[in-house]
Amino acid sequence: MTLRHPVVVKFGGATLSSPARVIGWIRRRHDEEGPTVIVLSARAGVTDLLGSLLISPRARAAHARVLAHITDLHPGLSRVGRIHLARLHRLVQEMEGRGKISPPEGDRIVSQGERLSVYWLLPQLLAAGIPAVGVEADRLGIVTDNEYGASTILVARCAAPVRRTLKRWLRDGRVPVVTGFIGRSLQGRVTTLGRGGSDYTATALGAMLGASRVELVKRGVPVLTADPRWIPAARPIPRLSYVEAEELAQFGAKILHPLTVEPARDSNVEIRVVPLNDPGALTVIGPTSGPGGMRALTLLSPVCLLRIRVPGGRQRPGVVAEVSRRLTSAGVNIITLFTSSTLLSVVLESTRASDGRKALQPLVDRDRMVLEGPYKVGLLTAIGEGALRDVARLPLASLRRGEGLSATPRSVTLAVPVREARRTLVSMHRALVERRRA
Repeated sequence: MTLRHPVVVKFGGATLSSPARVIGWIRRRHDEEGPTVIVLSARAGVTDLLGSLLISPRARAAHARVLAHITDLHPGLSRVGRIHLARLHRLVQEMEGRGKISPPEGDRIVSQGERLSVYWLLPQLLAAGIPAVGVEADRLGIVTDNEYGASTILVARCAAPVRRTLKRWLRDGRVPVVTGFIGRSLQGRVTTLGRGGSDYTATALGAMLGASRVELVKRGVPVLTADPRWIPAARPIPRLSYVEAEELAQFGAKILHPLTVEPARDSNVEIRVVPLNDPGALTVIGPTSGPGGMRALTLLSPVCLLRIRVPGGRQRPGVVAEVSRRLTSAGVNIITLFTSSTLLSVVLESTRASDGRKALQPLVDRDRMVLEGPYKVGLLTAIGEGALRDVARLPLASLRRGEGLSATPRSVTLAVPVREARRTLVSMHRALVERRRA
């Protein structure tokens, strides 16, 4: 029997506060479209609760309160779920006894949120007559690298065994309910994929299975032109290309995990970002962008900017490579950089600014470079096909406040002092979105 291309549907943690709606969605997909794979996040707030356990490893009283709250959030656990809850208590007790926690041990604890979520919803699905089966992604065979807390799925390495197992259940008419966010490292230990990692799990599974599409079901609105907390006039974006969506995630949009788009793009699988309460208001992510040159604006703030003045400027080849190498060796990620003839500005996460200065100090001592900063800035990015043309539309006042500007055919990025970031975002949205559509 030839198996139809499945649909992969991921439910975010906030959607699980409405289990009846979630169950109804799963029933419709299974009844109307056949093979369906479900991916679940942890229930809303649970990942943060689990992360709080790691902050003070010996804080037994605080841990007890957190564990009691997590237990209350998962009534009616299946037998396997109760085993995982007991395991969570044991892992926390072991941490308290040691008084410290390693990254792999931390991932074991944090991964319990998705396991509990699956085995909390599973009995409800079975009671509703849906032939569901709980699947833990690390045991399924999702292999990642060894970057605990922010791992990358090695899709090519694990595709065949994952596909074989899931298709066996799908042929039997079952609905696999898979834990998002987790995998197993090359060292054989539990890993987590970073915040929003369940989206990434879903698109990776979609790529492995040759899915007809991947649905990322969220509690609220789909992808907007800006964060509505800052821009009340933000508008839904009906369609994004893979490249636009990747830029959007990389530059700080919270709606997608930064690596979500990559597996789908490589396999040409359509992604739909869909609100639970309004399935018609969706954003489609695929090979082409939408009509009309819609722009999405993101704001990363605060981040830090370091200025490096280079004697001789362009007469000193290899400076950018040397700066990048030294920061990489120190484990400091460059968010973006701006260059001129004699000035190189690098933008770093605020928490790593001092590490960045320390890593670059040998260049100052050896090559007479001048290192200035760190300066707190906000990084604003306008994303969309043809964005390079938007440079002429940027408000002049925003450019005057700028600490750096870069542009590509699909993005324009402006760094401004952090105190000006929100005001600049409002003026950019007005110029690039509201007036464009007026």
